[in-house]
Formats: sequence, structure tokens, C-alpha cells
Amino acid sequence: MATGFFKHIPNIIYDFKSDGQYRQAKDLFRKVGVWSYLQESVSGYSYYRIGEGERPDATASRLYGDATLYWTFFLVNENLQDLSDWPKSAIHFNKFIDRKYSGTCLIAPSSTDIVSYNHTTEESSKFLLGEKVSQSDSIFGYVTAVNPTHNRITLNSVEGTFTNDSVVTGSDSSKSFTVSSVVNEQDAINHYTDSNNFKTTDSTGNTPVTNLEHERNLNEDKFTIRYIEHKYLDTIIREFKSLVRE
Repeated sequence: MATGFFKHIPNIIYDFKSDGQYRQAKDLFRKVGVWSYLQESVSGYSYYRIGEGERPDATASRLYGDATLYWTFFLVNENLQDLSDWPKSAIHFNKFIDRKYSGTCLIAPSSTDIVSYNHTTEESSKFLLGEKVSQSDSIFGYVTAVNPTHNRITLNSVEGTFTNDSVVTGSDSSKSFTVSSVVNEQDAINHYTDSNNFKTTDSTGNTPVTNLEHERNLNEDKFTIRYIEHKYLDTIIREFKSLVRE
């Protein structure tokens, strides 16, 4: 289904790795410019609540009587960039969470336990991505993320069970800290929200939002989409094709 949308966007030749090897790709910056134009100039929108497990082509068939017009949803919804952004059913959402947040988070008392800088010696000290972090010979994992904002490191390929109040040490950095708490990555804090429901990193008096809750909110927001009213559809498609080929 992906070609239905991207076939309208012109190709560019670009040296992605700065190695002198030029490759062909879709000019996605052109898509962003078109979206901004349509957002400002088009008023013929309605809203639709996607059903559980409903595919984009099924939605297009329901709304337009033409399954091939599914790509117009990606044109007028900023949070839908491609098919991977389409709202996930409960089963697919759970699988997505298990894949994306499979790690174990070790929480430290302070961010300086994770990343620090000695102004006297002008040396930094931090846990390194990929290094082995051990509580003992039989309890260890490998660093996949370092997050001083939330005083934690994330480990994957974990053996054994890390425990609170234990000391963990990195094999390469030699950095150590005493673990305040151990949480599954899904349950680790993503951010906080204040009384106005605005996102913040400040924990004082604000509500914590876990990675799981954050992803669930993002997914839920995608179930309500904006779509072009049928009477404006032909005009918008013509304008879109013209704009991307300018």
C-alpha cells in the first residue's frame, strides 16, 4: 500500500553517508512543505474515528468508496507520516511495546551517578553504550540507553535479577552507583505533566507519565483522523500533485 502515497513525491539523488555514493530517495521535505500549505489553505475537513484493527485501505473504502485513496490520510494528518504511524490494534500495540521497551532500568540517586564532569581534572565520567554493567558475576546486562534527566541507565540482554540498594559497576567506564530502584523499561518515567497537562521534565508537584502510558496516549490520538470531504477531494489531489512536482 505504501506506493499509493509516495509515488506522487519526486525522487532526489543524495549522498546520505557523505562517502561520494549517491542514492535515489523520495524528497520527504517536499511532502512537509505541501502539508503546511494544505493545513493553512484547506477548510474542507471532517473527522473520523478509526475502528479497532481497521486498515487504511478499509477506511478509504468506507469514506470514499475507493480503497486506493488511503494515501490522502497521510497527506492531511501531520502525525501520520507513513503506515507505521497508523493506529495499532491492542494486539499489535502490545507487541510494539514489548519490542521497543524490552529493557530493565536501574535508577540512581542523582544524575551525576550516570554522567558527571570533574571541573578540576576536566574529565568526564559516564556509562557507555554497549558496556557490561554488573551487580555480581551472575547478574549483569548491557547498556542501551543513558538518561541523566531521569537518573537511569537502561540495560538489555539481562542475566539474573538486579535488586534495590545494590552497587552496579560498568566494565569499561568503571563507573558505579547504588541502585535506588529497578523498573521495567515500559514502566520507567517518560516525562511529567503539570496541572495544565503540559509536558515537563520537572517532577515537583507534577504527574509522572510512564513510557507505556506515553505510547498509549500517542496511539490513542491517532485513532481520530482528519480527512478531506468528498466534494473537495479531486481539487486537493490535483493541487497536491502539482505542488510536489513544482
